[in-house]
Amino acid sequence: MAEQHTTEPDIELAQDFNFFSIFKFVFPSIFTFVFIAVYQMVDGIFIERYVGELAISATNLYYPVLGILVASGIMLGTGGNAMIVKLVGEGKNEEAGKVFSELIQFTVLISVIITAVCLIFADPIMKVCGATAGNVEYMRPYYMVMCAFSIAIIMQSLLGILIIGEGKTVVAAVVIMIGGGLNCVLDYVFMKYLNMGIKGAAIATVIGYMSTIVYAVYFYLIAKKSRYKIERTKIVMKDIGRICFNGSSDMVSNLAAGVTALFMNHLAYRCYGEPGVSSLSVWSYMQFLIMAVFMGYASAVEPVLSYHYGSGNVHMRKKVYRLSIIWSLVLGVILFAVFWIFKAQLIGVFFDPGTEFFEIAEYGLKISLPACFFIGINIFGSGLFTAFSNGLISGILSFVRTFLVFSLCLYGMTIFMGGFGLWAAWPVAEIISLIITVVFLGKYKTRYQY
Repeated sequence: MAEQHTTEPDIELAQDFNFFSIFKFVFPSIFTFVFIAVYQMVDGIFIERYVGELAISATNLYYPVLGILVASGIMLGTGGNAMIVKLVGEGKNEEAGKVFSELIQFTVLISVIITAVCLIFADPIMKVCGATAGNVEYMRPYYMVMCAFSIAIIMQSLLGILIIGEGKTVVAAVVIMIGGGLNCVLDYVFMKYLNMGIKGAAIATVIGYMSTIVYAVYFYLIAKKSRYKIERTKIVMKDIGRICFNGSSDMVSNLAAGVTALFMNHLAYRCYGEPGVSSLSVWSYMQFLIMAVFMGYASAVEPVLSYHYGSGNVHMRKKVYRLSIIWSLVLGVILFAVFWIFKAQLIGVFFDPGTEFFEIAEYGLKISLPACFFIGINIFGSGLFTAFSNGLISGILSFVRTFLVFSLCLYGMTIFMGGFGLWAAWPVAEIISLIITVVFLGKYKTRYQY
């Protein structure tokens, strides 16, 4: 085994966590994911104010495409990060650096290909996403700008995870916050003063995404503060295959979110017409905000588990696992309480109370909030297997939870219960998925010693 040198990221990942210190460690990552969710919402706020209530649907109709872009970056980021950090835990720093360079080069290549596909097939893609004669005029400019800069979205998703894997959770949060703040300011300037409409919202969002990329250029290429060096190297498809397979659960999760958003758009239109699609957009913001908390927790704790899996520290694996289960439950209760108490105020940011849009969105949020109690353990359970480089089980859990069970619940419950079933499908799907997750956690407990 190669000689292992202790670095600042190693110290961060190897520390002896307790109930409060682990939350202190993951909080910047949670903040990062929540802030990403918030500045996605910012577009909706300014679009509603300066373009119109129906125009909000443009962001939701674009969501399936965004899901693919983010899924690609997160798949490569989480799969690559788990593989790289595990190698570091084993003392194989040189090999870890090689994989890191391969990952960066491959991501740039695949980003260019995805961008070309999205632009060439723009019209059929928008039609599949649910664009109608009433909202396509809003969706087209938003779609074209966002897709033209697909590489920024994919690279931001990848680099944010890799920077967290370097132990720079606070820095990652600050960079995201700067990007989000920039997005807010530019939304206001572009839409109010420059009259750029929904196109201005898309441009502001893209510029916000660029903040992470700018910092990554500084961190990796200028200051060279990373333990790795980005070097020109041959892309070994076997390595990329392992990375994609291991990160498949995160890709499945995000792809499924995009596909189920597509399903929900059609079902909301069937139940409520075009106001239902706009109301669903705001409901989706709230759902993403809730999920962001648990995704942020999982993204921060995965490198810790990967590190201790590579180093063979069974005691810390068990401790981090136990603390994570507890925090998943605690955060679920807190989120339920906060969103239940402030649901009217949150929805009121987008729609005026008493309007049809407001009533539909508030009703949907009330019905779906119990999902908070179950989603934390489901997301952590999938992330746990990603950390242990078991992409198969992680992918199965993500696919079952985010697509198979949820889709069946969506269509089955909407057919029999109408609008109520549309909103109740999420908590019911999470309950079913929790049972499946617990079964898998019990089955592999001895193998991974957590």
